[in-house]
Amino acid sequence: MVTVNEAKQKVIANSKVLSIETRGLADALGYVLAEDVIATISLPSFRQSSMDGYAIIHTDIVKNGTILKLTGESKAGQTEVSEMISGNAIRIFTGARVPAEATAVIMQEHTSLVENEIVINEFPVSAGKNVREIGRQISEGAVALTQGTYLSPGSIGFLQGMNVNQVTVFRKPRIGLLLTGDELLKVGEPLVAGKIYESNSAMLIAALSQEGIFDIELKYADDDLDSTIQAFKELTENNDVILASGGISVGDYDFVGVALQVIGAEQVFYKVRQKPGKPLMFGKREEKLFFALPGNPASSLVCYYEYVLPAIRIMTGRKDPFLRSLKLPSKYAYSFDGERDEFLKALVEGDEVMPLDGQESFALRSFAVANAIIYLPVSQSKVESGELVEVHLLPF
Repeated sequence: MVTVNEAKQKVIANSKVLSIETRGLADALGYVLAEDVIATISLPSFRQSSMDGYAIIHTDIVKNGTILKLTGESKAGQTEVSEMISGNAIRIFTGARVPAEATAVIMQEHTSLVENEIVINEFPVSAGKNVREIGRQISEGAVALTQGTYLSPGSIGFLQGMNVNQVTVFRKPRIGLLLTGDELLKVGEPLVAGKIYESNSAMLIAALSQEGIFDIELKYADDDLDSTIQAFKELTENNDVILASGGISVGDYDFVGVALQVIGAEQVFYKVRQKPGKPLMFGKREEKLFFALPGNPASSLVCYYEYVLPAIRIMTGRKDPFLRSLKLPSKYAYSFDGERDEFLKALVEGDEVMPLDGQESFALRSFAVANAIIYLPVSQSKVESGELVEVHLLPF
């Protein structure tokens, strides 16, 4: 049995970034750049007004009440603008091209219009005021985004603004998901005594989808060794990460561990000193990773967030594999006995965190409203109200 920290370090050490691929920018959200993106143009590519107002030569403004002659207009999208001379002003709009001779833009709120003249009600006016100079964001030829950048909505917009239409990224893993258990019913089947509706597949597929992973192959296996071995063989053929839900404990009908040995998966660790999720197994075969998750839903989801998700993120090139962690005061006191660290389903509200009722490994109702997991090592087995605890924020 390994500690929580030892398990995480072994997962990280055995997870390798995947190969690269080229994707259209519209389909690259949530991917990680595999190489730098170089700016092919400057942003902005022309001198641009940041305000509605008037383009002027700032040295013309010698006092409040200076009068300038209005001689033209520049609107957004207009490619040509009139030349300016001292003593003149041009009406201009946000995003429009600033005439080469203009040195500043006065907000319209600081002017008064009288027929074809404007009265300036601001003094002094500094050079460059309200003017976005060429390359203010980035200059042509500079590194726009570096390798390893996670492509967020802001990244996508930034790159499209430079006419980038495709990027080189690390691909995302293909996931094989195996569900075991003769007691499981699929949604829509009639409920019979001794059977339960299987929920782990929907739960794990939803969690993977939240990470932008949709290439998921799902298989079911009966509670017998041959069925489990065959399912693993088929899933291993085309997938990078294979998740098994259930069948990893020590019962007479738990065949996942033996099946993984048969197909040649090396066991990296089995069992973690934690609650819930003790019977977690992690293995590998060449570059393929195997996670045998506990069958109890809450245990399975905790293990996904704490171990599977970091592995997946490393494979996709992310540099922040773990859930965001912070310290918050606990709203309630909490204590536990035993020699295993605990993960608690929790709700962050304002500047504190609340352990939820229903911490049993089978209970998903509390996970349904949780937005965080509290991690309590054995050394912090008695928590007082207001005491700081380690909180892992769930992705939303």
